[in-house]
Amino acid sequence: MDSLTPRAAAWRVLLVEDSAGGAQLMRIAFDERIPDAELEVFEDGERALEALDEGRLEWDLVLLDLNLPGVLGHEVLEAMRSSEDERWRRMPIVVLTHSSVESDVNRSYDLGANGHIAKPHSLDKLFEVVDTLGRYWLSVVTLPAN
Repeated sequence: MDSLTPRAAAWRVLLVEDSAGGAQLMRIAFDERIPDAELEVFEDGERALEALDEGRLEWDLVLLDLNLPGVLGHEVLEAMRSSEDERWRRMPIVVLTHSSVESDVNRSYDLGANGHIAKPHSLDKLFEVVDTLGRYWLSVVTLPAN
């Protein structure tokens, strides 16, 4: 599949992922499928909450793992969606995690996730997920202004 057509500004994606291997695979997938994307990685939920407190809003999309050390992904999601800053409440957040347990999926949506994706088990499938994310969130929909 061809990579996405570049737009005027680079796509900015925040990945909250504690696994260095998982983060590296996402970098490979983004480099292959959305080479113009700027992928920033936070390795824990605490760092994501610090960005929220600091008012950092440099991202077009947040990809959030649930199983994080310390502050869990659902706690991060809840804090983002209950923020006084409407830009955090509007920012697209997709849960990207190993869990497809019904209670985790339901809680993700109850807390305001825009999607819940079970992490694929192969690089080819990860490429497909990144293609889909890129085409939908970074190419098809109109994102809120930060």
